[in-house]
Amino acid sequence: MSQIAAVVQVSWELPFPLRLAPRAFLVWEPEHGLALLDPWPRVGDLVWSRTSTVLPATAVFKDLGPPNAHAYPDRDYLLTAHLTSGEEFPAVKLIRGPAGGFIEPRAYTHVNLFLCLSHRGSYSDPSVMDRAGRALNNVLDVYRFVTMDPLARSIHVDKDCYYTMQSVAELPASSRPLSIEEILRSVSDLAFGHVIGVNRSHTIGLNSFEDLFVGDSLPEPNLSLLLRLSLAPHQLELFHQLVFSAIRRLKRHEEALSVLDAQSAFEALVAVLVREGLQRQGVAPTGIEAQLGLRGSLHSLQRRLEWLDRVAASQVAGGTNPPAFLNSPPERQWRTKLYALRNRIIHEGLRTVSFAEAKAALVAGLHAIHAIQSLHPAFGRQLTWSGTALDLHHIEETAGRISRLFEA
Repeated sequence: MSQIAAVVQVSWELPFPLRLAPRAFLVWEPEHGLALLDPWPRVGDLVWSRTSTVLPATAVFKDLGPPNAHAYPDRDYLLTAHLTSGEEFPAVKLIRGPAGGFIEPRAYTHVNLFLCLSHRGSYSDPSVMDRAGRALNNVLDVYRFVTMDPLARSIHVDKDCYYTMQSVAELPASSRPLSIEEILRSVSDLAFGHVIGVNRSHTIGLNSFEDLFVGDSLPEPNLSLLLRLSLAPHQLELFHQLVFSAIRRLKRHEEALSVLDAQSAFEALVAVLVREGLQRQGVAPTGIEAQLGLRGSLHSLQRRLEWLDRVAASQVAGGTNPPAFLNSPPERQWRTKLYALRNRIIHEGLRTVSFAEAKAALVAGLHAIHAIQSLHPAFGRQLTWSGTALDLHHIEETAGRISRLFEA
């Protein structure tokens, strides 16, 4: 006897399409071994409006600037896509005026997941959503492996939803002797509830006020720096881009990947400083590649850090303590908080990293980057972070924005 009292239907809207026919199929789930997944392909609209109907701009910004009605398009446009077959489809609608914007059709998947319950009353327990999330992510990971689809991704049960429903159906006595598989294959015969608090519960996604209220205009020191730098051309380096990626991943609750990007940013800076240093010494390009390449004298990160310390020491007079990164406080913080954590992720399979751990790792990486740049005048960059900017005080853990779910 299966000892199953009820079945719960968990409904999600995945913000990406799955190339699956609308046919239910059995999948793994952690408690009873089998669940039923029923995907429905759908097309919705992603809508952007220049003017909010929910919150006036004056509630967020003190100064909106002068009104300018002529700054907006005065016509609507419907853009179409022409397929090689000769068919033409509407792709996006652009809407005129200050309240306009665009409407973009977006394919998505409505997923229904059916789980067996030993107790009817447990349908709204957080443990049920955890089971559902693990079952769904298992399917999504397999789907990503099979298709290599760039849009599909795993989901966070507690974050990646804006409205998720759990509806329960009690099994009739005649169905209770059935096996798990037999029960799941007959869910179309069950009556699922639709009354919130009685036989249905829902999870409503959060929208963080912290991410809406961006703060006042830049303070004078930051504004002065921006205005001065804007008068000349600049190009962000790879380590800058990787730091930005780490920050973005951290805010998107991709903590483990944030740590990897932060360590890559540090290594990218070290690599370019060593390469530039060898060029200044007159080493030929082939010689540089030989030293930095596999089995080269400067192939490992440790050897590169030692080399930078030697270059920094060569600039000081005898009897003076030379500057060094290795064995310095920033190096110890980087090694314990970032480098060691990165190695656990890569070499030990660590996948769950807290926001606080990931932020501390990123901050340690920024301080290490600054310490390296401070060793020698030639190590400085045109754009560099220093002071309180290294501590990322403005980056806080928040619920995020609902629109994050629909970002490709």
